[in-house]
Amino acid sequence: MRATIQPGEDETAKAQRRRLTRRLIAVQEEQRLRLSRELHDDLGQMLASVALELHSIRADSAELDARLARAAQLVDQLSTRVHDAAWSLRPADLDRLGLRASVEDLASMLCAQLCIPCDVDLEALSRPLEPEVALTLYRIVQEALTNIGKHAQPSRVSVTAHIWDNRLRLTVEDNGHGFDANIAPGSRHLGLAGMKERLALIGGEFTVETAKGKGTAIYADVPLPG
Repeated sequence: MRATIQPGEDETAKAQRRRLTRRLIAVQEEQRLRLSRELHDDLGQMLASVALELHSIRADSAELDARLARAAQLVDQLSTRVHDAAWSLRPADLDRLGLRASVEDLASMLCAQLCIPCDVDLEALSRPLEPEVALTLYRIVQEALTNIGKHAQPSRVSVTAHIWDNRLRLTVEDNGHGFDANIAPGSRHLGLAGMKERLALIGGEFTVETAKGKGTAIYADVPLPG
């Protein structure tokens, strides 16, 4: 017996899938925010208190003083890592200072970790954007820079944003290894697919230009309110 497909069933399924995807992303971001606050407010503050205690203690011997100083240094380093982890989960600047400052800080931090220069031109991100749009663009930059750190080995990275024809284009580009877009999907491809799907939920478009040995450029285009 042949099944009959009613008109509009495909569109309904797609709409349901988009709603489910949006809800899953919202839940994920809520969990990131909760964990970020717990790391920053609870663990971060406790580590800061321990560091203050260690820095204030003076022992009766130079050897013990040196060991206490080393312990204090390790706690300071751990505090920095906890802060960075909390910030990467949900940067406070995204809510407090806006998208431009958050992306600039993100690019500066990740490129410093890679020990490579990063060209940044993000004046276009100074304009107000819907929270969902801002968060999506931030996550795209985060994913793109993370991929660069894992796979590209570039000598230079650029993160730029421009506006034309009532559209905002965010570009992340590197001069690293690049890749063959025709090969079987791997972890990087799954990340790219996730970026494309998130952009589609806000009416955006995702484009990748790459070739093996030629670097990679990703473009995130989103419409702006008229």
